Amino acid sequence: MANLINRITIHALTTYQQHLSPIKGFCCASGALHGDTTCSRHALDAIKQNGLIKALPKISAQLKRCQQAAQKLKGQPMPQAAVFCCVLPIPL
Repeated sequence: MANLINRITIHALTTYQQHLSPIKGFCCASGALHGDTTCSRHALDAIKQNGLIKALPKISAQLKRCQQAAQKLKGQPMPQAAVFCCVLPIPL
């Protein structure tokens, strides 16, 4: 069952990266501020390495880092896409 959930989650993230991320600009606040991987790439890598359940703490930490980055960037001019994942109640 866990393997099925992992595959579904990986498929959902991959679909997001291929179809929605290009529309919003390929970048989250953390990626924009720190010049590192985006939240979706971080989540995808963590799930592939550890499975969804074990990856959840790492994913949560990355999303918090992204929210902090969005707060730092608020006063700076940037494209809306850079904070899109952190503006919604459920980060993407």
